[in-house]
Amino acid sequence: MLVDLKEDVLVTTSIPPENHAALRSGFAGYPANPRWNASKFCAWKTGCHWRKALIQGEMVIRPTDSMLVPACEENREKQQPQTNKWLHFPTWAKQILGHYQTA
Repeated sequence: MLVDLKEDVLVTTSIPPENHAALRSGFAGYPANPRWNASKFCAWKTGCHWRKALIQGEMVIRPTDSMLVPACEENREKQQPQTNKWLHFPTWAKQILGHYQTA
């Protein structure tokens, strides 16, 4: 699930939507709400960890799509050649486009 942590910062996570506000709160550096249940507190804690990892350089915001990703993943993508993006295109889409005829 795609979550907007703050303006121009996105992340994919399996945290349920009802806990996204707590996740954003933790990422923004706000204190935990004492009335939150355990799952909201865990989401808040995850946001705090991501903020800390971003500050320490363990995570980065990918400039191409504003996604928060581990720094090692960003480095790996830079090392891979970007010459043939068609290889990453889904096979079913290649088959559909292959049978498509223009008039």
